[in-house]
Amino acid sequence: MDEHEPLNELQNEPIAAACVPAEPPQSFAASMLRLWTLRIGPVSSRHATPILMGLSTLWLLLWVAIDWWGALPDPQFLIAEAPLLAWYALAILALAAFLRRRSRPMLTIEAALMLSLGLVPVPLCLAAGAAPYLSPLGLLGAIIAAAVYSLLFLARGLRAFTGEPQRVTAVAGIAFVAVFIWLTDALGVIPDVWAPAEVEAAADNNDVEADAESLLFDQAARIDRALAAMGTDTSSSPQTFFLGFAGVGEQKVFAQEIGLASRVLSERYGMNGRGLSLINDERDLERAPLASVSGLKYALRGLAARMNVDRDVLFLSISSHGAQDPAIAVSNSQLPLNELTDEDLAEALSDTEIKWRVIIISACYAGGFIDSLKNPRTIVITAAAADRTSFGCSNDSDLTYFGEAFYRDALPEARSLRDAFEKAKSAIALRERREHVDPSKPQAYFGAELEAKLSSMSARPP
Repeated sequence: MDEHEPLNELQNEPIAAACVPAEPPQSFAASMLRLWTLRIGPVSSRHATPILMGLSTLWLLLWVAIDWWGALPDPQFLIAEAPLLAWYALAILALAAFLRRRSRPMLTIEAALMLSLGLVPVPLCLAAGAAPYLSPLGLLGAIIAAAVYSLLFLARGLRAFTGEPQRVTAVAGIAFVAVFIWLTDALGVIPDVWAPAEVEAAADNNDVEADAESLLFDQAARIDRALAAMGTDTSSSPQTFFLGFAGVGEQKVFAQEIGLASRVLSERYGMNGRGLSLINDERDLERAPLASVSGLKYALRGLAARMNVDRDVLFLSISSHGAQDPAIAVSNSQLPLNELTDEDLAEALSDTEIKWRVIIISACYAGGFIDSLKNPRTIVITAAAADRTSFGCSNDSDLTYFGEAFYRDALPEARSLRDAFEKAKSAIALRERREHVDPSKPQAYFGAELEAKLSSMSARPP
């Protein structure tokens, strides 16, 4: 018996080895948890369909919850924005198809969808959890960290599902995501299904019993008195003049913004009292000439009479609500006032023959004014594109988003109007991303001749 024991041991060894159970494939849920921690393990397609449906629903609910949180304290549901969610669903499907076609061996549909859905929390957390609270440099670091994590996630996930290294496919997948993010930003496809309700509390008019006819009749005299105080330009060098227009009296923010614009532009460009503001403000109907289309035309003619129209520069600053016509809203204490259209403004400026004009319009849809005003001797800066709203025009704001970014923060220290605009545009975009609102996309046109003229004029150095 003893002489046969070695033979029995050799015969029994493979049997014993075959009885050692191999590590079983993991379920889809367990595989997802392992991949998020960048670990690799065997996977299976067990329970794939309910897991994929559950992830899709979870990310949708998370997006809606983050959107709702950002719209507090008074969120308003916007059903018209909901169809834009299809853009993101299409992107997930397209990424899954892209990864599946490029991987060798080819991924299953379930595996490709799992990897695509697994990436969703990365940009979602970056946009909602990092962008609102980080400086530009910190945000850049967070984006780099997210890109590295996403690359590792795809590389390890592809290897887990195919059993082969897929580094090139992982890099291509990250490039696909980057292009999608860029295209989304360029097209402005942001499905904000919750948005802060616009607060537009009407002022109490019980204590204001204005006689509309006599009040409007008195406006020409008020403008004349303001113009008389500035005299006539007799200097030998180009001078700068200011005209402000606060269009809506129901919100104090517009009057306050024009006050800031007058002060900052006057200090920056040495206007020395050569300024006039037309102000609609229901809190006080007496402190300044009222803003109206006829008043604007009258004030422009009066300024032109005191300017050297071939040499001096007019700064016209407008702050109000806007419409897509395009038009600027004009209202004050139930007075019968007409809106200011792009044709009205272009005609009023043309009639004065003032050649050098800087026109700054802080209003929704203000970009629609650019085409009718632009020429080489004109600069036009607007708070929003022709098809976009701007923000901050309510009674709980001291300044609009544009007013804060451009007049208050950028212009005092900027090298030029172009530099101030670019800084303000970047600051506004960051704030809008942080608050999950559709980007306003401020627009500008810089006439080359006027840019050169302003750079050569003596002005307060920044």
